[in-house]
Amino acid sequence: MILRALYLNNFRVYEEAHFEFEPGLNLIVGPNAVGKTSILEALYLLITGRSFRTATLHDLIHHGAAHFFIEATFSKHGLEHRLKMSYDGDERKIIYNNTPYTSTASLLGLLRGVIIHPDDAALVKGQPALRRHFLDLQIAQVDPLYVHHITRYTRAMRQRNTLLRQKRQETLESWEHEMAVSAAYLVQQRFKATDDLNTSGQKLHSQLTSDNISLKLSYKSSATPDTQKAFFLEQYRKTRKRELDLGFTLVGPHKDDLLIALQDKDARHFASEGQQRSCVATLRLAEWQRMRSEGDGEPIMLVDDVGTSLDATRKARLLEHLHQMGQVFLTATEEFEGTYSSKIRLPNGVTEKHSRP
Repeated sequence: MILRALYLNNFRVYEEAHFEFEPGLNLIVGPNAVGKTSILEALYLLITGRSFRTATLHDLIHHGAAHFFIEATFSKHGLEHRLKMSYDGDERKIIYNNTPYTSTASLLGLLRGVIIHPDDAALVKGQPALRRHFLDLQIAQVDPLYVHHITRYTRAMRQRNTLLRQKRQETLESWEHEMAVSAAYLVQQRFKATDDLNTSGQKLHSQLTSDNISLKLSYKSSATPDTQKAFFLEQYRKTRKRELDLGFTLVGPHKDDLLIALQDKDARHFASEGQQRSCVATLRLAEWQRMRSEGDGEPIMLVDDVGTSLDATRKARLLEHLHQMGQVFLTATEEFEGTYSSKIRLPNGVTEKHSRP
């Protein structure tokens, strides 16, 4: 899969812009606040249906405009594909090869990708929900059945929580059966993904840091890798009395966590800022490797403002690794030593192909 072009209309700082890309490393360079990150944000929006900078779509509309429109052109299996998204303040529209999509979940797996950005440190030191989302998003991009089950589980749990708050038990079991089936699938796939990430992550972390500090990933859950529906049904039965008092569900994959340890110590509490950023870079590179092995072709890699994320040594090692990957989009405030396939210089948007160091 190769991303060929991106068109932006009334998106962030852009009234209108068109960018063309090449296979390999695409450098997007320019001073701050000229729209480098917005290019990656538009791509990520088409990959996942959400921005990595804001939870509000209205924030993406160019100041003074009434809507935004973005379109990506990419090649896959020798064919050209077009993916479009627009938002007018009320309605979001998604069109893939002239076919309208009604849900952002339908985007997952079409234009697959991974991102590293400065706020990613929260993945290590933030709340468990961020790490669950990290697992969910990468699995969903390569496993459509996972999308089905996480949607089904979330819907059923909302219905169950409503009944718990209303102290109504007559239909609880029907929702619990639906939740249990999906919960079993979700935790099985999360355990598998964590094992894969741990295997590749240990090697990648060593390559990025060379500090002899070991990285270990483990999935924390009340379930086990081979847990089946019956386990969750029993858990719901045991906790039902307390849940009726509290008004929400206490057990299930929505309560699990991905544990990140350095030298067997929790990275949230014992890792320095530099170590945390190295962990994040490792997790994202491991995510890319897993998506490549589990999916169909190479996902794209987005790296925002690499200069502020790592120290000089780790930055150099990350850049060396990026050159070994597929199509990469890298933003920076200044050029760096090395080769790249194309360079987009902002704010004028001039594209230079096959640049040399």
